[in-house]
Amino acid sequence: MSDYLDRNGLQTLATHFKDLFLSNVHRDGAEELLEHLEHETDFFEAPAGAKHHGDFPGGLVIHSLNVYRRLREITIRDLTEKDTPVPATLSEQEEETVTILGLLHDVCKAGVYHIERKRRRDPETGVWADYLGYTFRDPLPLGHGEKSLYQIARFIHLEDHEAMAIRWHMGAYDAAARTDLRDLSAAMDATPWVWRLHEADMCAAHIDERSAEE
Repeated sequence: MSDYLDRNGLQTLATHFKDLFLSNVHRDGAEELLEHLEHETDFFEAPAGAKHHGDFPGGLVIHSLNVYRRLREITIRDLTEKDTPVPATLSEQEEETVTILGLLHDVCKAGVYHIERKRRRDPETGVWADYLGYTFRDPLPLGHGEKSLYQIARFIHLEDHEAMAIRWHMGAYDAAARTDLRDLSAAMDATPWVWRLHEADMCAAHIDERSAEE
């Protein structure tokens, strides 16, 4: 577990996240959703995972902001007409969708990573030592995309294409998709937002956040 964000850094990230969300999302319940995330969950201090990318306090917010940026770039790319040097301009509705999907797709990760003392053996010396690391325990095991969808929909209305994108943002890595790809394929056929969000998620995790660690 890395810990290179101080309290001021965490606060700056949270403020940027909230300002971005409220400037682009104008639906009933948006402010209540942010209040819930800030005061009733550890969303703004949670890691993005127990290990690998974002395994430090604030990692979840960094990942969410990276996915937002990637999704906005991907959407502009897809909507830009071929053979034109002028990039497409997103509508207010498209900006809102990009913001909701990018910033909220992983709200399911709040409250599931718990710091515990663990032991590991140094591969070079063979000596066992204590260290602090994250353990995954989910008090609301609804699934990954399903849980994010449920938690968001408690506060704001989601359009069908937004709900499908959040539900299936893990793509073929989703446990349900590994046993039956029909629903994932049908969702991807129904709206490009499903594969756009999945692409953005993969770019953020495997390019942006991996590069930051190197």
